[in-house]
Amino acid sequence: MTAVALVAHPAMHLGRWRLAIAAIAVAVVALPILRPAGPGNTGFVDLALVVAMLLAAVWASVRGHALHLPYALPVVLTVFAGSLAAATAGGGGHTMLALAQDVFVFAWSAAVATIGQDRPALDAFCRAWAYSATAWAALLLFAELAGLNWLSGINARDGIRASFTLGDPNLAADYFICGLFVMRAARRPRNAVLRFLACLLVVVAVVLTLSNGGFLALLVATALGVLFSVARKRGVVVAVATGGILALGGVSALATVDVHGWLTRAEEASPLVHDSLGRQAESSGSREMLATEGVKLLLRGSLLGVGPGNTEKTLRAQQAPYVKEAHDDYLAAAIERGPIGVVALILLGVAVAVRARRISAPDGLAPEYRDVVPRPELLAAAAVAIAISAMFYEVLHFRHVWALFGLIAALELTGRRNGAHQARPVANRLSVRDALPEQRPWRR
Repeated sequence: MTAVALVAHPAMHLGRWRLAIAAIAVAVVALPILRPAGPGNTGFVDLALVVAMLLAAVWASVRGHALHLPYALPVVLTVFAGSLAAATAGGGGHTMLALAQDVFVFAWSAAVATIGQDRPALDAFCRAWAYSATAWAALLLFAELAGLNWLSGINARDGIRASFTLGDPNLAADYFICGLFVMRAARRPRNAVLRFLACLLVVVAVVLTLSNGGFLALLVATALGVLFSVARKRGVVVAVATGGILALGGVSALATVDVHGWLTRAEEASPLVHDSLGRQAESSGSREMLATEGVKLLLRGSLLGVGPGNTEKTLRAQQAPYVKEAHDDYLAAAIERGPIGVVALILLGVAVAVRARRISAPDGLAPEYRDVVPRPELLAAAAVAIAISAMFYEVLHFRHVWALFGLIAALELTGRRNGAHQARPVANRLSVRDALPEQRPWRR
């Protein structure tokens, strides 16, 4: 009956298709709209994401596509580990919220991977992300120049660090870094001069956040993006040699330049440096204290973990000298979810890395998908930036992080599969099929 209806009403079919694309595009455009916040740190973006998830499922059902669930195993293990830790150590609203966030961001990445089966939809997704990141960066710069602190996110607690509508400078930096690498990977805008200006605008937005972790992630990911590109074009040996030369140059520069003296002079001359690099000593000290307390808690606490979101609560209950959340995905996985959580985090990292490696290969994508994302190796560099950022703050509940994971999965599941299928000669397909055992019907 459904098939007949779709044949009889092609306009309705096309309308649903366009509606799903529009929903996924609106969702990715709305990613930074986290303020004003609702219950449980929800925002307008979450409504847009829910609509996109529902329409992605309907779209897949109507068009007869598979519902992709990438990273299902690590997410299931993460939720299981969190639930087990909460059941043994006790948990409250923070625990339930953390578990709900695990499922929510996973469903969001599944929606992106599912919609990504359609090339025009994936192209619309990438264009929406690239252009919206540029527009949001321009709006942040305007708010900074106009002194609109309510829009730039500047407040007394963070000094002159801008957080825009994301509520946290580190979160804002991470969002703009991901948008920058998606823009460069998809080469949007297509015009090289306009793309350079757009990238420069987004980099300025990252600078305005004054996030030291963001600066480090951006520098390392940019360098790795260059090396990945060299490896794809010239081979791994040339890329390794280039990386060695860059590393030697960096070490030599650090050995010859009085970095501490330069930072001291720059900090005295500029409030920007004071609120960014000037915080390095204090930030490093607090993170070392937090890591020390976290390790002690790990050794004294339950083997299964203290429960998601319960690090600060547990440290306060034990009257620790330094009480704060983990601010580190790796440490948080071990403390809050135990060994199972650590295994789940490792599996997630391996899954993202393997998919990113596959699409970054010289023939990793079909030509039509290569046209959508001409430089997929930069998505791998963005994934490395996320891995670095995870050492300074907990990023695995960031919505844009899972949008990137979904994009990588979409290219690997659909773009790469189609490319391998098209590149395989007909003779090879016949020989493989003939080599298989004869398939007999189950009904005689």
